[in-house]
Amino acid sequence: MNKNNKNKGLTFLETIACVAIIFIVSSFLFYKKIKYNEKMDLERSRRIIQAFFIKYTVRSLYEKNKYQLEINMLDKNLTVKKLNTDVIEKVYLPEKLKYEIIYDNRRNQNFKVDTTKNGNLSKAFTMYIFGYTGQVENRVAFYTFQKEKVLKINIYLNRAVKEINYDNILKYHYSQDGQNRVGWMEE
Repeated sequence: MNKNNKNKGLTFLETIACVAIIFIVSSFLFYKKIKYNEKMDLERSRRIIQAFFIKYTVRSLYEKNKYQLEINMLDKNLTVKKLNTDVIEKVYLPEKLKYEIIYDNRRNQNFKVDTTKNGNLSKAFTMYIFGYTGQVENRVAFYTFQKEKVLKINIYLNRAVKEINYDNILKYHYSQDGQNRVGWMEE
């Protein structure tokens, strides 16, 4: 038998092993890309929310006007209008994330708050931002200290809050750990 006539192709097992390696590497890269996109969406949503509220509280301070700010959790947008007039601006939040505002012991799908003439908000509240899987990732707290007469926004990143998701956020918010911000790190 001639040694040169031997089949030089891949065996079935070698082919399966190559496909498995490619699948594992591509799965890892796909997972990393999803996590990166989620991180960028979370960052973008925090910046949009912060800039939006600062813009209109500062504007109300300088113009001595009141604005109505509306946060729609279902449509994932922020809307501003002068009191009893048409919409001035509408800003959209990243679609894949979920948002929730806890106020008056309930969830609020459509939350309205007014600015004051001295650059503050009419009420203080907390907004939670959830990642792609529904896990709570960020906490945005709006404080309305009348002494300072300006809005204070604190953004917290989830560092050790486990098993708190979109479904049980209301219970967590009013718990001891929720009130003391245990497991959160201020940005």
